[in-house]
Amino acid sequence: MSLPQTSRSGPPRSEEMLQELRFRICMTRPDTPMMLHEGKLAQEFGVSRTPIRQVLQRLSFEHLLETRSGVGTMVSALDPAKRDLHFSMLSDMLRLCTRCCAPAFAMPSRIQLATIAELAANPGDAPLESYFTIRALFLDLVSGLVLDPIAAEAHAALHWRVIRWRIQVAHADIQAAFSALRTTVAAVATAQTPAALFAELAAETA
Repeated sequence: MSLPQTSRSGPPRSEEMLQELRFRICMTRPDTPMMLHEGKLAQEFGVSRTPIRQVLQRLSFEHLLETRSGVGTMVSALDPAKRDLHFSMLSDMLRLCTRCCAPAFAMPSRIQLATIAELAANPGDAPLESYFTIRALFLDLVSGLVLDPIAAEAHAALHWRVIRWRIQVAHADIQAAFSALRTTVAAVATAQTPAALFAELAAETA
């Protein structure tokens, strides 16, 4: 079974392919086996296999993909019975990251926060993609503020797993998903420090 496709135009860069495949992975049902083939993806994106292989390696590093001997590269399965555990693990990780985060927001972080607020207020004609983008921006924001690289990597893997669960909810009811997201964005907007921001996100995830 192939991954669902989204529209795009022009030759893609590695980051664009990475984000496109993340979105497709998050759009798949957690219990649905999905295969990825280097050759087919290279043909679709109009690139050689080398950048595709690098993108797939990154997705595997984020635990969005796994390679099974004799089978190939697959989207990592999610167990619905562990959904609540996944959310609580991310919540705990966010609280842990308050111990090793930047003491204050630098200008790039403030720009990211402004972008998040703008997208939340004006999702445009593709609200599900905007929802995904906002969640991905929150992940990037937190990862950039965590000073310990091991903690940052662990946070990213946990966060992508939760984003996959959130996209399932958003896919079923995007209006309710955005309503909850805007509440979080409003709460985060009052955070004076990265630690306070992490605490708000942890409370949302708990």
